[in-house]
Amino acid sequence: MRIFLVTSNYWPEPTGIAVYTTDLAESLTTQGDQVTVLTSLPHYPWWRVPSEFAHLGEGTGTHNGVSIIRAKHLVPPKMNALMRMRFETSLWWNLRRVSKSMVGNDFDMVIACIPTVAAGIVGKRIAKKLRIPFGLIVQDLSGAGAKQSGLRGGAVISKIAHFVEGRALHGADSLVVVSPAMRDVVFGLGVPESRITQITNYSARAILNVDKASARSRFGWAADDFVVIHTGNMGAKQDLENVVRAADAVNGFSKIKIYLVGHGNQESNLKALCSGKSNIAVLPAVSDADYSALLSAADLLLVNERSTQMEMSLPSKLTSYLYSERPVIAAVPRGGATWKFLDGVAELVEAADPVALARAIEELSKQPEKLADLARRGREFADANLDPEVGRKKYLDWVQKLIGSK
Repeated sequence: MRIFLVTSNYWPEPTGIAVYTTDLAESLTTQGDQVTVLTSLPHYPWWRVPSEFAHLGEGTGTHNGVSIIRAKHLVPPKMNALMRMRFETSLWWNLRRVSKSMVGNDFDMVIACIPTVAAGIVGKRIAKKLRIPFGLIVQDLSGAGAKQSGLRGGAVISKIAHFVEGRALHGADSLVVVSPAMRDVVFGLGVPESRITQITNYSARAILNVDKASARSRFGWAADDFVVIHTGNMGAKQDLENVVRAADAVNGFSKIKIYLVGHGNQESNLKALCSGKSNIAVLPAVSDADYSALLSAADLLLVNERSTQMEMSLPSKLTSYLYSERPVIAAVPRGGATWKFLDGVAELVEAADPVALARAIEELSKQPEKLADLARRGREFADANLDPEVGRKKYLDWVQKLIGSK
């Protein structure tokens, strides 16, 4: 089949949605399909185009057998309501412009991936023009996300995104959602249940269990510290200021060290907040080659979310965390999607309660048997629910069904 994939996030972005869109395109190519990707400049999670990717500007290229068309667009250095609207508008305009000049009629289907509203709308337009099936992968929803993100002006963005998003959702012949909570939201927006398929995000990265001592040595961390690591995006919805406040509440004589590893639009602010503190630091993201070692160097892996993040998609880091054979602690809203997903698998703490998070970390640091039990439960859950081959097959089956939807 000849498949056209529209997404705002793709290789070489190292985290988030790009991991899954890249894996999908390459899986389809491996089974013999011809895949063309229309995407953005590599900008996430840095919210800039890193110098090492500056050569990946507007134009065409290939990677691992996938044809890639990139469009230039605004990359805002910070995120608020106005910037989000400008980003989405710029992305929509430029994806549409590039698609008009570079996309012919030789495709059998279009797949778009959101939460970026622009990708959904452009994908729908191309499918309608070519009169071919249109599939939508809902990794997140900008309308719900803006409302829950804490961004100034988020309510305004939410109303606009909700309206535009609805057009893409109702225009799709078939949709994939990545969590039960997301399924409920999409169904609640009036999409027939028969069009909705749930495929939980799987572990698209190969995670190896590296010896802790050698992993610690690689990063220069003391063997006798109790190391807590948070990886991935540093944005508004992660609310990592809560973790900084938790570090302040940790017993001053403890050996607990917290490392926030990654990039994002809150990175500079977090670095300023952590300056001068001995038990917490902000570190740059590591390469894929070092990611397994990073997780293996931890005594405890951390997920933290803003208290309003009830219906958002599940953090992609969880799939790697649970395969790493390291225990997980999650400071997330009670009853939200992440809380439900991790209930019985991780240590759960209420979001936005830094003292409770600090106390939970301190208690776990003294309970090696509980840590081992959490690590075991996490790996068993991953083996049962997050197997990459099972996840890929579900997507490939969905694509096969999509081609027969018109």
